[in-house]
Amino acid sequence: MSLSPFSLFSQQYFAALLSRFGTVQMDEPVPRNPKLRIYRHPSRSDFGSAVLGALTEGNPQVQINPEMIAEAGLVDVLFEPDPTISKAVLGILGNLLIQPCIIESLRSMPTTEEFRNCLGHWLRWRVESDGSIIPVDEEAELYSENECEENDEDESWERDRRLLVIVPQMTATQLEGWGATLSRRPVAGLYELSPAYCTTIVCTRELPETTETLWLRLLSRGSTQRKAIADLTKLESSHPLRSVALQQLQFWYQRLCEDTLNRESKLLLQGLSQIKL
Repeated sequence: MSLSPFSLFSQQYFAALLSRFGTVQMDEPVPRNPKLRIYRHPSRSDFGSAVLGALTEGNPQVQINPEMIAEAGLVDVLFEPDPTISKAVLGILGNLLIQPCIIESLRSMPTTEEFRNCLGHWLRWRVESDGSIIPVDEEAELYSENECEENDEDESWERDRRLLVIVPQMTATQLEGWGATLSRRPVAGLYELSPAYCTTIVCTRELPETTETLWLRLLSRGSTQRKAIADLTKLESSHPLRSVALQQLQFWYQRLCEDTLNRESKLLLQGLSQIKL
């Protein structure tokens, strides 16, 4: 399936913007292990399953320890930061990219299915590192009860891999439904899911109009994005990221010229047409 002009822009934008700060992978499969392009969640054998099996024996609607077969999914951008390089020039975006991170940038307010897909990508990535999925042609090694207890106590993974979802906005009902709360960072527009999900949501239309948020506001839409483009053109020509972002916006302008445009896209096109490196 071909990507929309915005999806292509956001991928190329992050690839250009973040390349000096770490490794950027586009359309990266997760799980990342080539052997796990088709994988299974192995069944487990334990006392609880045995009890359930005995209680539901003969019921065709109940399956005990079924193995789930699945395929890898493609994420828009996967970023692995170089910890030796300062990301201060990226402002708030740099603060959000301290750990390895999947970045999903959506053009519109996400539907439940779209947001669930974003979270599903992160879960596949996380479960792969846990060793909880295996290739279809290999056998699983079942954990003992003691090993499971030890794994439950080790929550260091919460600081390991993260998900960053960038959207123009979400309703209060949506945020509440996903259990998202305002981030502890003193910046409007940032929300966090439960710590177990390692997920930050950026609602770009709520961000303050400062240089610190510029690199995120460029991924918004409507007046918020047009204002961010104007702010970008006002940066000093010596700014290390100015020409990089302007070049990607010019590429986006070229793609938009090839499409049928609605009113909002025409306004955006007018602004992009004024961009000069």
